[in-house]
Amino acid sequence: MISKLLFAATTATALCFGASTNAQEIKAEVIHQWTSAAESAGVKVLAQKFTELGGTWVDNAISGGPNARSTAVNRVVGGNPPAAMLFNTGAQFRELQENGLLRSLTETAKAADWENKMPAALLNSGVVDGDIWALPISGNGANWFWFNKSILDKIGVAKPKTWDEVFSALDKAKAAGLTPFSPSGEPRWQRLMFNAVVLSVAGRETYDAIIYKRDVSAVRGEKFKAAVKVFEKLKDYADAGSPGRSWPDSTNLVISGKALMTQGGTWLNGAFAAAGKTAGADYECAIINPDQGMVISGDVFLFPEPTDDAATKAQDLLMKAFADVPTQTAFAVANGTIPILKGADTSKLNPCIAEASRFFNDAKLSTGSDQMLFTPAIVGALEDAITRFSSKGGGLTAEQFIEAYANGLAAG
Repeated sequence: MISKLLFAATTATALCFGASTNAQEIKAEVIHQWTSAAESAGVKVLAQKFTELGGTWVDNAISGGPNARSTAVNRVVGGNPPAAMLFNTGAQFRELQENGLLRSLTETAKAADWENKMPAALLNSGVVDGDIWALPISGNGANWFWFNKSILDKIGVAKPKTWDEVFSALDKAKAAGLTPFSPSGEPRWQRLMFNAVVLSVAGRETYDAIIYKRDVSAVRGEKFKAAVKVFEKLKDYADAGSPGRSWPDSTNLVISGKALMTQGGTWLNGAFAAAGKTAGADYECAIINPDQGMVISGDVFLFPEPTDDAATKAQDLLMKAFADVPTQTAFAVANGTIPILKGADTSKLNPCIAEASRFFNDAKLSTGSDQMLFTPAIVGALEDAITRFSSKGGGLTAEQFIEAYANGLAAG
Protein backbone atom coordinates (compact mmCIF):
# COMPACT_ATOMS: atom_id res chain seq x y z
CA MET A 1 0.00 0.00 0.00
CA ILE A 2 1.03 3.61 -0.51
CA SER A 3 1.83 5.00 2.93
CA LYS A 4 -0.13 7.91 4.36
CA LEU A 5 3.15 9.69 5.02
CA LEU A 6 4.11 9.38 1.35
CA PHE A 7 0.67 10.59 0.39
CA ALA A 8 1.07 13.70 2.53
CA ALA A 9 4.47 14.41 1.03
CA THR A 10 3.38 13.88 -2.56
CA THR A 11 0.31 16.06 -2.06
CA ALA A 12 2.52 18.92 -0.94
CA THR A 13 4.70 18.42 -4.02
CA ALA A 14 1.65 18.38 -6.26
CA LEU A 15 0.42 21.66 -4.79
CA CYS A 16 3.72 23.28 -5.67
CA PHE A 17 3.56 21.86 -9.19
CA GLY A 18 -0.01 23.00 -9.69
CA ALA A 19 0.76 26.55 -8.59
CA SER A 20 3.01 27.01 -11.60
CA THR A 21 0.26 26.19 -14.08
CA ASN A 22 -0.95 29.00 -16.27
CA ALA A 23 -4.40 29.74 -14.85
CA GLN A 24 -5.54 31.19 -18.20
CA GLU A 25 -4.99 27.95 -20.09
CA ILE A 26 -7.15 24.85 -19.66
CA LYS A 27 -4.42 22.32 -20.27
CA ALA A 28 -4.82 18.59 -19.76
CA GLU A 29 -2.22 15.85 -20.06
CA VAL A 30 -3.78 12.47 -20.80
CA ILE A 31 -1.81 9.26 -20.28
CA HIS A 32 -3.06 6.27 -22.26
CA GLN A 33 -1.89 3.15 -24.09
CA TRP A 34 -3.81 3.67 -27.32
CA THR A 35 -0.98 3.42 -29.83
CA SER A 36 -2.29 1.27 -32.70
CA ALA A 37 -3.49 3.01 -35.87
CA ALA A 38 -7.18 2.67 -35.01
CA GLU A 39 -6.66 3.60 -31.36
CA SER A 40 -4.70 6.69 -32.37
CA ALA A 41 -7.55 7.70 -34.66
CA GLY A 42 -9.92 7.40 -31.72
CA VAL A 43 -7.68 9.57 -29.54
CA LYS A 44 -7.74 12.29 -32.20
CA VAL A 45 -11.54 12.37 -31.97
CA LEU A 46 -11.43 12.92 -28.21
CA ALA A 47 -8.64 15.47 -28.45
CA GLN A 48 -10.47 17.40 -31.16
CA LYS A 49 -13.62 17.70 -29.02
CA PHE A 50 -11.59 18.82 -26.01
CA THR A 51 -9.90 21.44 -28.19
CA GLU A 52 -13.26 22.63 -29.55
CA LEU A 53 -14.43 23.14 -25.96
CA GLY A 54 -11.47 25.42 -25.32
CA GLY A 55 -8.88 23.05 -23.89
CA THR A 56 -5.30 22.19 -24.81
CA TRP A 57 -4.78 18.44 -25.08
CA VAL A 58 -1.34 17.14 -24.11
CA ASP A 59 -1.06 13.60 -25.43
CA ASN A 60 1.11 11.06 -23.59
CA ALA A 61 0.74 7.74 -25.40
CA ILE A 62 2.75 4.88 -23.86
CA SER A 63 2.90 1.48 -25.54
CA GLY A 64 1.44 -1.34 -23.46
CA GLY A 65 -1.26 -1.09 -20.81
CA PRO A 66 0.94 -2.13 -17.86
CA ASN A 67 3.61 0.38 -18.89
CA ALA A 68 1.10 3.21 -19.24
CA ARG A 69 -0.57 2.44 -15.92
CA SER A 70 2.77 2.14 -14.12
CA THR A 71 3.87 5.50 -15.49
CA ALA A 72 0.58 7.11 -14.48
CA VAL A 73 0.68 5.68 -10.95
CA ASN A 74 4.30 6.79 -10.47
CA ARG A 75 3.36 10.26 -11.64
CA VAL A 76 0.45 10.43 -9.20
CA VAL A 77 2.49 9.13 -6.27
CA GLY A 78 5.38 11.42 -7.20
CA GLY A 79 3.21 14.51 -7.02
CA ASN A 80 3.13 15.25 -10.77
CA PRO A 81 -0.22 13.77 -11.82
CA PRO A 82 -1.69 13.93 -15.31
CA ALA A 83 -5.19 15.31 -15.73
CA ALA A 84 -6.52 11.88 -16.71
CA MET A 85 -5.19 8.36 -17.14
CA LEU A 86 -6.56 5.31 -18.91
CA PHE A 87 -7.15 2.08 -16.99
CA ASN A 88 -9.12 -1.06 -17.72
CA THR A 89 -12.42 -1.79 -16.04
CA GLY A 90 -12.05 -3.51 -12.71
CA ALA A 91 -10.03 -3.37 -9.53
CA GLN A 92 -6.83 -1.87 -10.92
CA PHE A 93 -7.49 1.52 -9.37
CA ARG A 94 -8.44 0.43 -5.83
CA GLU A 95 -5.10 1.20 -4.18
CA LEU A 96 -5.07 4.72 -5.57
CA GLN A 97 -8.64 5.26 -4.41
CA GLU A 98 -7.99 3.84 -0.94
CA ASN A 99 -5.13 6.27 -0.44
CA GLY A 100 -7.09 9.35 -1.46
CA LEU A 101 -5.24 9.89 -4.72
CA LEU A 102 -8.27 9.89 -7.02
CA ARG A 103 -11.04 12.40 -7.55
CA SER A 104 -14.55 11.19 -6.79
CA LEU A 105 -16.76 11.54 -9.85
CA THR A 106 -20.06 11.00 -8.04
CA GLU A 107 -21.28 14.60 -8.19
CA THR A 108 -20.33 14.95 -11.85
CA ALA A 109 -22.01 11.62 -12.64
CA LYS A 110 -25.24 12.66 -10.96
CA ALA A 111 -25.30 16.07 -12.63
CA ALA A 112 -24.67 14.53 -16.06
CA ASP A 113 -27.00 11.55 -15.46
CA TRP A 114 -24.36 8.92 -16.21
CA GLU A 115 -26.54 6.23 -14.62
CA ASN A 116 -29.12 6.52 -17.39
CA LYS A 117 -26.60 7.04 -20.18
CA MET A 118 -24.07 4.25 -19.60
CA PRO A 119 -24.27 0.45 -19.22
CA ALA A 120 -24.56 -0.53 -15.58
CA ALA A 121 -21.86 -3.21 -15.86
CA LEU A 122 -19.25 -0.68 -16.97
CA LEU A 123 -20.31 2.14 -14.65
CA ASN A 124 -20.49 -0.18 -11.64
CA SER A 125 -16.96 -1.40 -12.31
CA GLY A 126 -15.81 2.02 -11.11
CA VAL A 127 -17.94 2.13 -7.96
CA VAL A 128 -16.45 1.72 -4.48
CA ASP A 129 -18.57 2.15 -1.35
CA GLY A 130 -21.29 3.86 -3.35
CA ASP A 131 -19.04 6.46 -4.98
CA ILE A 132 -18.02 6.59 -8.65
CA TRP A 133 -14.28 6.82 -9.34
CA ALA A 134 -14.00 5.98 -13.04
CA LEU A 135 -15.56 7.24 -16.27
CA PRO A 136 -16.18 4.50 -18.87
CA ILE A 137 -14.91 5.49 -22.30
CA SER A 138 -15.10 2.36 -24.44
CA GLY A 139 -16.93 -0.93 -24.52
CA ASN A 140 -15.65 -4.18 -25.99
CA GLY A 141 -16.56 -7.77 -26.48
CA ALA A 142 -13.49 -9.82 -25.60
CA ASN A 143 -14.24 -13.29 -26.97
CA TRP A 144 -14.18 -12.80 -30.73
CA PHE A 145 -12.23 -14.71 -33.36
CA TRP A 146 -11.11 -13.07 -36.60
CA PHE A 147 -10.55 -14.71 -39.99
CA ASN A 148 -8.98 -13.74 -43.30
CA LYS A 149 -11.82 -14.06 -45.82
CA SER A 150 -9.62 -14.84 -48.84
CA ILE A 151 -8.04 -17.77 -46.98
CA LEU A 152 -11.47 -19.06 -45.94
CA ASP A 153 -12.50 -18.92 -49.59
CA LYS A 154 -9.28 -20.60 -50.72
CA ILE A 155 -9.74 -23.58 -48.39
CA GLY A 156 -13.46 -23.72 -49.15
CA VAL A 157 -15.01 -23.19 -45.73
CA ALA A 158 -17.58 -20.76 -44.36
CA LYS A 159 -17.05 -18.62 -41.28
CA PRO A 160 -16.71 -21.07 -38.36
CA LYS A 161 -19.29 -20.91 -35.57
CA THR A 162 -18.47 -24.08 -33.62
CA TRP A 163 -15.20 -25.58 -32.41
CA ASP A 164 -15.52 -28.50 -34.81
CA GLU A 165 -15.75 -25.99 -37.65
CA VAL A 166 -12.81 -23.99 -36.26
CA PHE A 167 -10.52 -27.00 -36.10
CA SER A 168 -11.64 -28.19 -39.52
CA ALA A 169 -10.70 -24.80 -40.98
CA LEU A 170 -7.37 -24.77 -39.16
CA ASP A 171 -6.53 -28.24 -40.45
CA LYS A 172 -7.37 -27.24 -44.03
CA ALA A 173 -5.27 -24.08 -43.78
CA LYS A 174 -2.36 -26.10 -42.41
CA ALA A 175 -2.71 -28.68 -45.19
CA ALA A 176 -2.61 -25.85 -47.73
CA GLY A 177 0.74 -24.72 -46.33
CA LEU A 178 -0.72 -21.64 -44.62
CA THR A 179 -0.33 -20.45 -41.03
CA PRO A 180 -3.54 -21.54 -39.29
CA PHE A 181 -3.47 -19.40 -36.14
CA SER A 182 -1.58 -16.27 -35.09
CA PRO A 183 -2.50 -15.45 -31.49
CA SER A 184 -0.88 -12.81 -29.35
CA GLY A 185 1.65 -14.30 -26.98
CA GLU A 186 1.43 -11.60 -24.32
CA PRO A 187 0.01 -12.84 -20.98
CA ARG A 188 -3.01 -10.56 -20.93
CA TRP A 189 -4.22 -11.62 -24.36
CA GLN A 190 -3.56 -15.29 -23.66
CA ARG A 191 -5.80 -14.94 -20.59
CA LEU A 192 -8.59 -13.37 -22.65
CA MET A 193 -8.27 -16.14 -25.23
CA PHE A 194 -8.54 -18.76 -22.50
CA ASN A 195 -11.66 -17.03 -21.15
CA ALA A 196 -13.17 -17.14 -24.64
CA VAL A 197 -12.60 -20.87 -24.79
CA VAL A 198 -14.02 -21.43 -21.29
CA LEU A 199 -17.24 -19.54 -22.05
CA SER A 200 -17.77 -21.25 -25.40
CA VAL A 201 -16.90 -24.79 -24.27
CA ALA A 202 -17.76 -24.97 -20.56
CA GLY A 203 -20.75 -22.69 -20.95
CA ARG A 204 -22.16 -19.61 -19.28
CA GLU A 205 -23.05 -21.31 -15.99
CA THR A 206 -19.51 -22.58 -15.41
CA TYR A 207 -17.91 -19.36 -16.62
CA ASP A 208 -20.07 -17.20 -14.34
CA ALA A 209 -19.44 -19.51 -11.37
CA ILE A 210 -15.71 -18.95 -11.79
CA ILE A 211 -15.81 -15.23 -12.59
CA TYR A 212 -18.51 -14.07 -10.19
CA LYS A 213 -18.16 -16.61 -7.38
CA ARG A 214 -14.54 -17.76 -7.72
CA ASP A 215 -15.91 -21.29 -7.46
CA VAL A 216 -12.95 -23.68 -7.26
CA SER A 217 -15.22 -26.70 -7.65
CA ALA A 218 -16.23 -25.39 -11.09
CA VAL A 219 -12.54 -25.21 -12.05
CA ARG A 220 -12.11 -28.85 -11.11
CA GLY A 221 -15.33 -29.86 -12.90
CA GLU A 222 -15.64 -31.80 -16.15
CA LYS A 223 -16.86 -28.83 -18.20
CA PHE A 224 -13.81 -26.76 -17.31
CA LYS A 225 -11.58 -29.74 -18.10
CA ALA A 226 -13.21 -29.95 -21.53
CA ALA A 227 -12.39 -26.26 -22.11
CA VAL A 228 -8.77 -26.86 -21.09
CA LYS A 229 -8.52 -29.64 -23.69
CA VAL A 230 -9.79 -27.33 -26.43
CA PHE A 231 -7.37 -24.60 -25.39
CA GLU A 232 -4.51 -27.10 -25.35
CA LYS A 233 -5.45 -28.30 -28.83
CA LEU A 234 -5.80 -24.73 -30.10
CA LYS A 235 -2.32 -23.68 -29.03
CA ASP A 236 -0.83 -26.45 -31.20
CA TYR A 237 -1.95 -24.52 -34.29
CA ALA A 238 -0.17 -21.32 -33.24
CA ASP A 239 2.80 -20.22 -35.31
CA ALA A 240 6.32 -20.26 -33.88
CA GLY A 241 6.44 -16.47 -33.65
CA SER A 242 3.50 -16.13 -31.28
CA PRO A 243 5.30 -16.16 -27.88
CA GLY A 244 5.49 -12.59 -26.61
CA ARG A 245 3.98 -11.11 -29.77
CA SER A 246 1.63 -8.11 -29.47
CA TRP A 247 -1.98 -8.22 -30.62
CA PRO A 248 -1.45 -5.63 -33.40
CA ASP A 249 1.37 -7.72 -34.87
CA SER A 250 -0.71 -10.88 -34.61
CA THR A 251 -3.69 -9.15 -36.24
CA ASN A 252 -1.53 -7.82 -39.06
CA LEU A 253 -0.66 -11.39 -40.04
CA VAL A 254 -4.35 -12.05 -40.65
CA ILE A 255 -4.90 -8.69 -42.33
CA SER A 256 -2.01 -9.33 -44.72
CA GLY A 257 -3.15 -12.87 -45.55
CA LYS A 258 -0.24 -14.59 -43.82
CA ALA A 259 -2.48 -16.36 -41.28
CA LEU A 260 -6.06 -17.58 -41.24
CA MET A 261 -7.19 -16.71 -37.72
CA THR A 262 -6.40 -14.70 -34.62
CA GLN A 263 -8.26 -14.05 -31.39
CA GLY A 264 -9.03 -10.79 -29.63
CA GLY A 265 -11.73 -8.36 -28.66
CA THR A 266 -13.71 -5.98 -30.80
CA TRP A 267 -10.78 -3.55 -30.77
CA LEU A 268 -9.23 -5.74 -33.48
CA ASN A 269 -11.99 -4.53 -35.76
CA GLY A 270 -10.37 -1.11 -35.66
CA ALA A 271 -7.10 -2.56 -36.91
CA PHE A 272 -8.84 -4.14 -39.91
CA ALA A 273 -10.71 -0.91 -40.64
CA ALA A 274 -7.53 1.18 -40.34
CA ALA A 275 -5.94 -1.12 -42.95
CA GLY A 276 -8.81 -0.39 -45.32
CA LYS A 277 -10.42 -3.79 -44.92
CA THR A 278 -14.16 -4.42 -45.05
CA ALA A 279 -16.03 -6.84 -42.78
CA GLY A 280 -17.63 -9.64 -44.78
CA ALA A 281 -15.49 -8.97 -47.83
CA ASP A 282 -11.93 -9.02 -46.50
CA TYR A 283 -12.39 -10.52 -43.05
CA GLU A 284 -14.90 -12.33 -40.90
CA CYS A 285 -15.58 -12.10 -37.16
CA ALA A 286 -17.29 -14.65 -34.96
CA ILE A 287 -18.04 -15.64 -31.39
CA ILE A 288 -17.69 -19.41 -31.21
CA ASN A 289 -20.88 -20.95 -29.79
CA PRO A 290 -22.51 -17.50 -29.58
CA ASP A 291 -25.50 -18.75 -27.60
CA GLN A 292 -23.23 -18.67 -24.53
CA GLY A 293 -22.85 -14.91 -24.88
CA MET A 294 -20.19 -12.22 -25.08
CA VAL A 295 -17.58 -11.25 -22.49
CA ILE A 296 -17.84 -7.53 -21.81
CA SER A 297 -14.75 -5.46 -21.11
CA GLY A 298 -13.81 -1.85 -21.52
CA ASP A 299 -11.61 1.08 -20.65
CA VAL A 300 -12.14 3.84 -18.12
CA PHE A 301 -10.52 7.17 -17.40
CA LEU A 302 -9.39 7.97 -13.89
CA PHE A 303 -8.84 11.50 -12.67
CA PRO A 304 -6.21 12.14 -9.97
CA GLU A 305 -7.28 14.34 -7.08
CA PRO A 306 -6.91 17.87 -8.50
CA THR A 307 -4.39 20.15 -6.83
CA ASP A 308 -5.90 23.51 -7.80
CA ASP A 309 -8.75 25.16 -9.66
CA ALA A 310 -6.93 24.93 -13.00
CA ALA A 311 -6.61 21.16 -12.67
CA THR A 312 -10.27 20.85 -11.69
CA LYS A 313 -11.40 22.88 -14.72
CA ALA A 314 -9.25 20.78 -17.04
CA GLN A 315 -10.74 17.56 -15.68
CA ASP A 316 -14.28 18.92 -15.86
CA LEU A 317 -13.74 19.82 -19.50
CA LEU A 318 -12.28 16.39 -20.26
CA MET A 319 -15.29 14.68 -18.73
CA LYS A 320 -17.63 16.89 -20.74
CA ALA A 321 -15.79 15.92 -23.92
CA PHE A 322 -15.66 12.21 -23.09
CA ALA A 323 -19.37 11.99 -22.22
CA ASP A 324 -20.59 13.81 -25.34
CA VAL A 325 -22.77 11.41 -27.36
CA PRO A 326 -21.68 12.42 -30.91
CA THR A 327 -18.04 12.41 -29.81
CA GLN A 328 -18.43 8.99 -28.18
CA THR A 329 -20.01 7.65 -31.36
CA ALA A 330 -17.25 9.04 -33.60
CA PHE A 331 -14.62 7.74 -31.20
CA ALA A 332 -16.12 4.25 -31.23
CA VAL A 333 -16.32 4.15 -35.04
CA ALA A 334 -12.69 5.28 -35.38
CA ASN A 335 -11.44 3.05 -32.57
CA GLY A 336 -13.39 -0.01 -33.66
CA THR A 337 -15.16 -0.35 -30.31
CA ILE A 338 -18.79 -0.39 -29.20
CA PRO A 339 -20.51 2.94 -28.49
CA ILE A 340 -21.39 2.89 -24.79
CA LEU A 341 -23.68 5.92 -24.49
CA LYS A 342 -27.40 5.58 -25.02
CA GLY A 343 -28.53 7.57 -28.01
CA ALA A 344 -25.38 6.85 -29.99
CA ASP A 345 -25.81 6.64 -33.76
CA THR A 346 -25.14 3.02 -34.69
CA SER A 347 -25.92 3.40 -38.39
CA LYS A 348 -22.24 3.68 -39.30
CA LEU A 349 -21.17 0.55 -37.44
CA ASN A 350 -19.87 -2.31 -39.58
CA PRO A 351 -21.45 -5.79 -39.22
CA CYS A 352 -18.93 -6.96 -36.61
CA ILE A 353 -19.47 -4.06 -34.23
CA ALA A 354 -23.21 -3.96 -34.91
CA GLU A 355 -23.43 -7.61 -33.85
CA ALA A 356 -21.22 -6.96 -30.81
CA SER A 357 -23.45 -4.04 -29.87
CA ARG A 358 -26.45 -6.38 -29.88
CA PHE A 359 -24.71 -8.65 -27.37
CA PHE A 360 -23.43 -5.70 -25.38
CA ASN A 361 -26.87 -4.23 -24.74
CA ASP A 362 -28.59 -7.50 -23.80
CA ALA A 363 -27.93 -8.73 -20.26
CA LYS A 364 -28.90 -12.26 -21.29
CA LEU A 365 -26.21 -12.27 -23.96
CA SER A 366 -23.39 -10.61 -22.03
CA THR A 367 -21.27 -11.40 -19.00
CA GLY A 368 -18.38 -9.71 -17.22
CA SER A 369 -14.67 -10.10 -17.81
CA ASP A 370 -12.48 -11.51 -15.07
CA GLN A 371 -10.50 -8.28 -14.84
CA MET A 372 -13.68 -6.38 -13.90
CA LEU A 373 -14.12 -8.60 -10.85
CA PHE A 374 -10.71 -10.00 -9.86
CA THR A 375 -7.98 -8.20 -7.97
CA PRO A 376 -4.69 -7.58 -9.80
CA ALA A 377 -3.13 -10.32 -7.67
CA ILE A 378 -5.63 -12.91 -8.91
CA VAL A 379 -5.31 -11.73 -12.51
CA GLY A 380 -1.52 -12.00 -12.25
CA ALA A 381 -1.68 -15.50 -10.79
CA LEU A 382 -4.05 -16.71 -13.51
CA GLU A 383 -1.94 -15.14 -16.25
CA ASP A 384 1.12 -16.88 -14.87
CA ALA A 385 -0.67 -20.24 -14.90
CA ILE A 386 -2.00 -19.73 -18.44
CA THR A 387 1.41 -18.60 -19.72
CA ARG A 388 3.12 -21.64 -18.25
CA PHE A 389 0.45 -23.94 -19.70
CA SER A 390 0.80 -22.29 -23.11
CA SER A 391 4.55 -22.82 -23.17
CA LYS A 392 5.55 -25.66 -25.50
CA GLY A 393 8.70 -26.35 -23.55
CA GLY A 394 8.72 -26.97 -19.81
CA GLY A 395 5.11 -25.89 -19.32
CA LEU A 396 2.35 -27.33 -17.14
CA THR A 397 0.34 -30.43 -17.92
CA ALA A 398 -3.43 -29.99 -18.14
CA GLU A 399 -3.87 -31.43 -14.66
CA GLN A 400 -1.17 -29.18 -13.21
CA PHE A 401 -2.66 -26.17 -14.94
CA ILE A 402 -6.12 -26.81 -13.49
CA GLU A 403 -4.66 -26.89 -9.98
CA ALA A 404 -2.58 -23.78 -10.63
CA TYR A 405 -5.69 -21.98 -11.90
CA ALA A 406 -7.71 -23.09 -8.87
CA ASN A 407 -4.96 -21.86 -6.55
CA GLY A 408 -4.81 -18.60 -8.46
CA LEU A 409 -8.42 -17.82 -7.61
CA ALA A 410 -7.36 -17.61 -3.96
CA ALA A 411 -4.39 -15.32 -4.64
CA GLY A 412 -5.97 -12.16 -3.28
